[in-house]
Amino acid sequence: MFYYVDGTVSVLQQGLAVIDCGGVGYACRTTNNTLSHLQKGKPAKLYTHLNVREDAMELYGFATQEELNLFQQ
Repeated sequence: MFYYVDGTVSVLQQGLAVIDCGGVGYACRTTNNTLSHLQKGKPAKLYTHLNVREDAMELYGFATQEELNLFQQ
């Protein structure tokens, strides 16, 4: 559904990055590797995977397409 999110990093926490895209904050679950590439207040582009379950929708974000591909396998 979402191929990537591109915007400004607004929140960084353990396992979570929030990317502000035009006033909407997308909460992306992520890895320590991806978190190491991000800085609060700086632009970022994360390649995403949307996991839809009966009880939740979770968006995962990764710094590279290769990391996303590994996650999906």
